[in-house]
Amino acid sequence: MAGKVIPMKLFAAIVALEEGLVVNVTRTCAEAGVSRKTFYKWLARYREGGHEALVERSRRPSRSPGATPAEVEDWIVRKRKELDDAGLGCGAATIHWHLQRAGVAAPAVSTVHRILVRRGLVVAQPSKRPKASFHRFEAPAPNECWQIDATGWETLAGPAKVFNIIDDHSRVLIRPMACAGETADNAWAAFCQGASQWGLPARVLSDNGMAFSGKLRGYEAMFEARLRDAGIVPITGRAYHPQTTGKVERFQSTEKQWLTKQPLAVDIDELQTQLDRFAVIYNHERPHQGIGRVTPISRWLASPVATAADAPIEHPHYSKIPQPHHIIIDRDGRARVQQLSIQVGVEHAGRNATIVVDDTHATVIIAGDVVRYLTIDPTRKYQASGRPRGGPARPRLQT
Repeated sequence: MAGKVIPMKLFAAIVALEEGLVVNVTRTCAEAGVSRKTFYKWLARYREGGHEALVERSRRPSRSPGATPAEVEDWIVRKRKELDDAGLGCGAATIHWHLQRAGVAAPAVSTVHRILVRRGLVVAQPSKRPKASFHRFEAPAPNECWQIDATGWETLAGPAKVFNIIDDHSRVLIRPMACAGETADNAWAAFCQGASQWGLPARVLSDNGMAFSGKLRGYEAMFEARLRDAGIVPITGRAYHPQTTGKVERFQSTEKQWLTKQPLAVDIDELQTQLDRFAVIYNHERPHQGIGRVTPISRWLASPVATAADAPIEHPHYSKIPQPHHIIIDRDGRARVQQLSIQVGVEHAGRNATIVVDDTHATVIIAGDVVRYLTIDPTRKYQASGRPRGGPARPRLQT
């Protein structure tokens, strides 16, 4: 309310009354929407201090015994900067966790958030998707299911790949492994390194990348075959649905946030050293919002650990292995093969693609990623994308 000026109609009436003119106070107050008591309060202030007195005074109490002490507010601001500089989560709930861990009398999470807002340290995100809109699942025990994925990162020596494995139940970072490329051999090496420390899981969940699975392409990939030989069930998400491996996908965002704050690694070996250091922080020193603000290692230790089956799992039988076709996506975003024209998207125009076609399905792979998997409509040569018509234009790849 500080700084609010009274309505002009009341101001004019007060001045007129002071100059001896006749003023209908009741009607003036009714028209301005205030009480007679308020009118005479402002009249008294005008007589006491003139025009400057006709500004609404602050209603803030002179004392606030329940207010957060200034030293605690300063601690919150320092911790926010410290976590942000380290590339770690620095929201109100995380800072509240650190307050409790440090033995500081912690105000409520909502109070911490208000302090951060008041200090200008929170950027509003009104378009962020609400958490309630997600359908969440979680494995019932540690090692019941691992999620594996690969992502790219840069070093001074050139681009690198990082395989990451996350335990679905506890969120323990099983293994981050830096390597030169996203290959089946490297995927298996990352898995073996994680298994040597944490034991064999019952299941492994991945996307349909060529390093992990050949199911959509009509064959069993080496990674899948070795998992089954070890009594482990390989699972893949459906095409165009990264939410299935959402935990490891979300983890990689956290990992990259931390790596961004580190010096750029000279080579893959130095990148691996950074990743090993981050694994300790992530598993032992960082509260995880998805598991009730506890550390992943404490969640791992709270439940019995699952394990793989005692015997190998039966391998699938594929009737034939379709031959891949190597083509270039045309300027209209179409992959043309075997009298079929498959719409992939103009954003892929000019890119090299591998297409595997069997009697009923087709898979389009670009740079190792499945960009489209479809059931072929035998009555049509053109296989539409299935995307809703309209919307913003997609940029074409510059060739």
